[in-house]
Amino acid sequence: MTRDKKYVDMMNQWFILKQEGKGIEKYFQKNGYYSIAIYGMSIYGRHLVRELQGTDINIVYGIDQKRMNPYKNIKVLQPFHELPDIDVIVNTVIFEHTNIKKSLLEITNSPVICLEDIIFERYDLE
Repeated sequence: MTRDKKYVDMMNQWFILKQEGKGIEKYFQKNGYYSIAIYGMSIYGRHLVRELQGTDINIVYGIDQKRMNPYKNIKVLQPFHELPDIDVIVNTVIFEHTNIKKSLLEITNSPVICLEDIIFERYDLE
């Protein structure tokens, strides 16, 4: 499967879940994740920020390899130093998840999960 197709499939499934009233915040609530960080503050990270606005999920910071200005008042850190612990880090870069997770676990004690897994595998809300 091509990179673009995989992202399109993920976004399609995310949109279907949203239309069915299964907002992604329910996944975080169910798992006790109320303070999160988002790795990858480009398209998919920004979609996640917008989806979680107005919920009880607190996005403490974003993480990106590139130096970035805050997005929607969320500070974006580069993953070169120790990161503050939060409940979970959500990786939105699905093609490099294993490598990104390994790198992040060297600088934080927080668990790292993949947005794709939340949407396709772990979205059991019924």
